[in-house]
Amino acid sequence: MVSGVATRYYASKDIGSRPVALLIHGYMESIESWGEMISLLEPHMGIVAFDLPGHGISETPTGECSMDYFADLACALLDKEGIEKAAVVGHSMGGYVAASFAVRYPNRCSALVLLNSSPLGDTPERAEARMREIKIIESGRKELLTSLNPSRSFAPENVKRMAETIDGLTEQAMMTDDQGIVASLRGMMKRHDYSAELRKLPIPQAAIFGTCDTFIPEDARNTIMAATPQMKHLILSGTGHQSARENPQKVARIISDIIAQDDSPISGD
Repeated sequence: MVSGVATRYYASKDIGSRPVALLIHGYMESIESWGEMISLLEPHMGIVAFDLPGHGISETPTGECSMDYFADLACALLDKEGIEKAAVVGHSMGGYVAASFAVRYPNRCSALVLLNSSPLGDTPERAEARMREIKIIESGRKELLTSLNPSRSFAPENVKRMAETIDGLTEQAMMTDDQGIVASLRGMMKRHDYSAELRKLPIPQAAIFGTCDTFIPEDARNTIMAATPQMKHLILSGTGHQSARENPQKVARIISDIIAQDDSPISGD
């Protein structure tokens, strides 16, 4: 239970004085999304991760799930674990939450990493696409989204080799509560543009993109990069919207370089 909401979460047992990374998963995903990344990062830092409300096996609250609401729950989780500060890493929708957290709780955020995500608000076209998804869910056809979105998240060259991972993502999406999906979609549509506020924060910031990301194509990526000159921008060749799965060792090294004080290298290529 976190701030009145039944929320499944994971926290490293030996955090001590080590840096902490708060990992926030994406839309229709869950803690399981971070499995390999936790294994790579945990030797170097403490890890906290949780199921966003309406995702995984966490409770679905009534009403809209704003990104600010998710950020408040993330802060409540740090309070629960007695953690003063964390580097916040958010994937896709989780990046919207991470940006909100950094702005709302600047004294609790030691670094910010946006992974295949954006600090900007929805364009009219993206908001319209979310409305179409809401209508699909409300018409009882969730399988249309769960059968298409996971595979579209990967670079075409990676789809075959990552078939098992895609199956897992599809299963996570099917487990996501319909009400939680709609609440999250509405929250994403109404989220703020945090770019100006993030430019004022004196913390390490980075944005990781994939060259084959169909959800953040080159023109959208360029817009994000222009709005965030304070961020370190890293573009990973041959990855889509799931860069942390398609090239986990590289992403782990980037995250470790940005937020960890541990100088020991992460193995792998």
